Amino acid sequence: DGACEANASMPRLPAAAPRGGVARCPRAAAAAVSVALASSLGGRSGAAFVSAPPGALRQSEDGPRGPRGQAPSAADARAGRAAEAGPVEPISAWRGSVGGALLAAAAGAGTAAAVRQRAREEASSGAYPARGGRSGSPLGRRALPSEVDWAGSNTGWNDIEKKSFTDVNWLNEHGVLTICALTLFLYQAVRIASHSPPSEPEVWATTAIYLPWMFLCWRDTDQLESHYRVTFYASTGWGFMSLASLISCVYQDKAPDFAFGVLVAGNIVFLASCAYFYVYHWSRMFRHVMQNRFRPLWLPGLFGLMCLHGLTIADFAKRVDDAGWWKIVCTIYPDEWWWVADVRIIELFVTAAALWLIILHIQGVFTGMKNAALVVIGTIFLPVGIMALESTWLRASAWQHYLMVGPKYW
Repeated sequence: DGACEANASMPRLPAAAPRGGVARCPRAAAAAVSVALASSLGGRSGAAFVSAPPGALRQSEDGPRGPRGQAPSAADARAGRAAEAGPVEPISAWRGSVGGALLAAAAGAGTAAAVRQRAREEASSGAYPARGGRSGSPLGRRALPSEVDWAGSNTGWNDIEKKSFTDVNWLNEHGVLTICALTLFLYQAVRIASHSPPSEPEVWATTAIYLPWMFLCWRDTDQLESHYRVTFYASTGWGFMSLASLISCVYQDKAPDFAFGVLVAGNIVFLASCAYFYVYHWSRMFRHVMQNRFRPLWLPGLFGLMCLHGLTIADFAKRVDDAGWWKIVCTIYPDEWWWVADVRIIELFVTAAALWLIILHIQGVFTGMKNAALVVIGTIFLPVGIMALESTWLRASAWQHYLMVGPKYW
């Protein structure tokens, strides 16, 4: 204690103090560094500290005599004498938590470079403790870095072990269904390009592939991390809606009651899936904004997908509101059923493809932003372009029918 008192009351702390002197008096060193950081950083951030020893915070929070007018403790007195002794060389390039810098100094880190390195590590890990240990307080949020993570560099994707396609186990039911779906979609792409309508055997082949895929996807999703489960469960529901709509539009003339019943079941599952997915992901976006982890490039994909799903909800709402509306649409646009069937076929494939890409990312194959970009562009915006292009050579409506009314309003 005598050595600590002597060092704390020195008129000035040398810029390059011997390591032994710092190691013998860690408490005095921590108090001196805390006061220096308070004087250099407190005015800029609007808050004295994020985390610091109680003695160092006491004067700024409760006045010169401590809480409720009590006499300052010995630690407070030593911190005050260190403040009167003069400034310590400030750490100007830091962006992490003050608590991390103080702990590094108290442990005898020795150089400002080591302190800055520790601060950067805590900043990258998301550790920003607020005063009093409550990380969710407004003070903690104000102390966060203000950079926008445009490239998703704070996602931890760089830590995933890289693998090749040959390392993926394709010899299972998921691999078999993947190959079958790819083969079927190649045939369907050729058919769409040749301006041919879908046939009943194609519809049942699609059902035979995607219905087991939905079951296996639902069954095995609980093996994933909770963040991925939301997307996989919701995508299973969306796939069910696409398949139900495909069957409904193909059989709407032969079995109208059956077709409408299948469509109702599909829309119920679809609405539940959308609510589950968008409540989670929009609240996640808001949470990332508050934590300064917001990634703007995620917004176009999420918003675009929500707009496309909104069209399905609007279509079903008009059918329920006026039972004759869809019949009038198909009378004016005789190829509408054909176009809707192809839309649902494309939806089924791109939904499954998006989940396959996520699985490859998790397994270390085709990871990072290139994977995310392909998911957004290749499974959302590119399919929309293909659907719109097909509507130009068919007697079908891509959007005009949403502005039409049925016999109920005539």
